[in-house]
Amino acid sequence: MSEYSALPEQSPRPEQSELGDYQDALLELLASGISQEGILQTLKSDPRFADYQEYIKEFDPDMVAVACELMEKWAKRR
Repeated sequence: MSEYSALPEQSPRPEQSELGDYQDALLELLASGISQEGILQTLKSDPRFADYQEYIKEFDPDMVAVACELMEKWAKRR
């Protein structure tokens, strides 16, 4: 018998689900074609992002612009 056993699959913790929801919403915004200013305004005002305001305050507008360019060039829609 192996000293390692397979762990039963666990459902995601609530924080993981919330983080996943945030990431999905952020990706949608970055791929939306909205200006970087519009994206930043949405991130700061949309209640879906309320738990991440301290992190969002650190976003540099140039970073958002580059993320949009990367999404436009490389992202695939599901």
